[in-house]
Amino acid sequence: MQPLLDCRRTLIDANLGKTAMTHHLAPLDTLLAPPYKVVFMDCDGIIFDTNRSKCDAFRYALADYPTDAVEALVAHHMASGGISRYVKFKHFFATMHPVADPGAALAKALERFGAFSEEAYAALKPRPESLRFAAHFGGRDAVHVISGSDGDELRRVFDSQGLSDRFGSVCGSPETKVTHATRILEAAGATAANALFIGDGGGDWDAARAIGLPFIFLAEMSEWSAATRDISADCEAVGDGPGAAFAEDWAAIETAL
Repeated sequence: MQPLLDCRRTLIDANLGKTAMTHHLAPLDTLLAPPYKVVFMDCDGIIFDTNRSKCDAFRYALADYPTDAVEALVAHHMASGGISRYVKFKHFFATMHPVADPGAALAKALERFGAFSEEAYAALKPRPESLRFAAHFGGRDAVHVISGSDGDELRRVFDSQGLSDRFGSVCGSPETKVTHATRILEAAGATAANALFIGDGGGDWDAARAIGLPFIFLAEMSEWSAATRDISADCEAVGDGPGAAFAEDWAAIETAL
């Protein structure tokens, strides 16, 4: 089995697709101050507290496979949150636990994962702070959800909970966050410099670096335990590049606003 660190590096490289931008560390209130033209929000761990259920969804989807291989994928998922399940399952069946018919295995795993995931969303309500944050920055006129979750599934969830009209769009996999964000910026006539991304996973940070988006890491519901270390290591102490800031919880963000 490919080592976990190498697996995460493989997914990060595939997710970036561009040369990463060098961010600098910035105070939270400074990063929240500009009049951004576009704001991007991740979904899991930002709008919905669903990160733990996604780990359970991987276990459910791969119930027929060896426990050690499945738990390695779950650990890998936690270290690279924000990257599509499509990418992670393909990696699992091709590298972490190769199978004779990866296409059939992928289809079955995606079906089981989707069914489990939608049930988990149905049992939850969005964090009200996240909805206030979206409204503060312009709601459907400026704020877009870009998620590693399945796009069709996510739009059904937002429709069923009456949330769709609070956002300009709800976007998910199989397209990447980089693809969605680039398209939305172009449509809005905006640049990365006058946009903001709030996320909680390594995939969110990688996408922000790829495009050069100012980035806020929200720790409250995140499973990325090395986030502070990893983001700080990627950043300059000072610089002219986009800013990156840390928020312990939604309360810290609302205070800074």
